[in-house]
Amino acid sequence: MPGGGIRLLPDRPRRCGEILRSCGRALLFGDKSTTEKYANNSAIEIHGPGYSKVLIGEDQIDRWPEFIDLLVASISDNGGRSCINASAIVVPRQAPEIAQALAEKLGSIAPSKPDDDQARLSGFANPKMADSIDAAIEEGLKTPGAVDVTSKIRNAPRKVAFEGGTYLRPTLVLCDSFAHPLANREFLFPYASVIQTPQNDMLKNIGPSLVVTAITHDDQFRGQLLESPLIQRLNLGAIPTTRIAWDQPHEGNMFEFLYKRRAIERKD
Repeated sequence: MPGGGIRLLPDRPRRCGEILRSCGRALLFGDKSTTEKYANNSAIEIHGPGYSKVLIGEDQIDRWPEFIDLLVASISDNGGRSCINASAIVVPRQAPEIAQALAEKLGSIAPSKPDDDQARLSGFANPKMADSIDAAIEEGLKTPGAVDVTSKIRNAPRKVAFEGGTYLRPTLVLCDSFAHPLANREFLFPYASVIQTPQNDMLKNIGPSLVVTAITHDDQFRGQLLESPLIQRLNLGAIPTTRIAWDQPHEGNMFEFLYKRRAIERKD
């Protein structure tokens, strides 16, 4: 249909796959298992997990208490369900202190009634998804090198039932390196890891990232961030990863994907 579009909910993966492969152009949103099979198809623009992050530079790390509210917003805005929510906080020092401060802010967030204008968590329409995410985190915690810092603060299970819904309460995990299975994960609720690594190694380890907020005034580091092919959207300064302006779409420019530019001159 001209000027329109079709949205597919892939309860029939094979049929949806055939339609995607036959389209001239398509946008695909989904998790890694959904999107990775189309990664090499240039006709399909992939929007999978964001793996968005906040990086604090060596020159600003001693000011970290000033940025706690920004970090909390980046992790938990919109129920923590967006690809632009930060799923990792990367710092050169003081990771345990930062993780504890974040856990104290996030750990108190609990489900509230659906009509509560101040609600900060979203329920899961399919409780099995909450079960799967909760199990994945618990399995990851069995690998040495990670601690759920929020577990003692919330003093309750991560997965809770409330008012007929199933919720996952915020989880902040302190990881000893990017190699840990929970260090660079993204889930559909407020979840993030805090990872300590030297500034010089940050860009070697962060991997593809939809949004990166870099809190630094180091011109050399800023230059490296600007040149990094791993970062799609870069915020330089104390800007939450969740802030989006209409003229800076986080999914890129749809015109460039859907159309071809040409120079045309005409004289009648």
